[in-house]
This record gives sequence, structure tokens and C-alpha cells, in this order.
Amino acid sequence: MATISNRAVKAQGRLSYPNLFTARAANETAKPKYGATLLIPKTDTATVERIQAAIDAAVKDGIERRIFKGAVDPSRSKYPPLRDGDTPKDDGSERGEEFAGHWFISAKAPGDKPRPAVVDANVQPVMDESEIYAGCYVNMFVEFYAYENSGNKGIAASLRGTQFVRDGDRLGGETLEAEDMFSAVAGADTASSADDDWL
Repeated sequence: MATISNRAVKAQGRLSYPNLFTARAANETAKPKYGATLLIPKTDTATVERIQAAIDAAVKDGIERRIFKGAVDPSRSKYPPLRDGDTPKDDGSERGEEFAGHWFISAKAPGDKPRPAVVDANVQPVMDESEIYAGCYVNMFVEFYAYENSGNKGIAASLRGTQFVRDGDRLGGETLEAEDMFSAVAGADTASSADDDWL
């Protein structure tokens, strides 16, 4: 059985911006990545403490491996690993209302590596992508790591796996069924019959 790093943690929360099945690039020059955001209620202090302990372990690892030349406060980095949902976005705009009263983690995984596991409550692979969606509740397994790139240094979250826990209200609007949006086209059956006769 694999050894789990002290930089890794399993946290439960609400799923947002899921990109779990297909790696996508943020822009034309970026590399495709899997990823998702996990919303953790600020009232869940036990989970937040475990996340912070894993972040602290990643800082220590970064110092020991000389990625950092000294102590680093990840919360002051450009992209903190644990962010406050009650603060505005980097561009100053407000976040969605689902972020209010929550901390959040944005975790990613490289698209050229094996896809992080996505499983159901019974630890069986999720085959139908619609079963895990923005707004449902999940366990997310992330591993924090130290980085320094072009003068930017901090702690980032690597997405290792996601487990569906329970349903929740969908974020981004309710999914509409085809019957809610369309009605039968007049003459559709007649056209179909004509095609059958021609064949």
C-alpha cells in the first residue's frame, strides 16, 4: 500500500468548476490540465486545521529541498493554496454567492499524466460524467507542494482524486431536459415516413 505524504489531505466540501474527465487549457499557450475547486465552510474548523497542517508540511519540505531559501508565508503569495471566498477575485470583481462563508482550494493535475481518480461513494469509478457536477459534495484528495517559478514562490495544490459524497444544488443554473426546451416539430413523423418509403 502506498505511503501517504504528510503534505496530502482528504477534505470534504462542495465542488465548483470541475474539470475532472478531460484536461483543458486555460488559454492558447497554457498546457491542458485537470482541475477543480473545493469549497470548505469556514465553520468546518477541523478540516481547515488539517489542510493548514498539510500546507505547513509543504513549506517545510520546500525549505529542506532548497526550493525556498527561507521561511515562506503561503497566505501572502500571489496564489495562496487556501483562499478566502469572502474576498474579491484578483481583478476586483465579486465571487459567486456560493463562495461566501467558505475557504476554497483550487487543485490541478497535468493533462499529460494519468487522470486523477474519480469515484463514487462505494469507491467505484464514475463512468457517467453527469454524476459528478458543480454543486455536489465530494471528498477531494490533494497534495500540497512547494514551487518557485520566475520569481514567484509559494505552495500549490495537486489534485490526486475526487470521490462523490452526495447531491447538492447545481451551481450555474439548473440543467434543462430536452422536453423542457423543445417540442415536436410539425410534420416530423411524415418526413420520417417518407424517408422510410424512399429506402
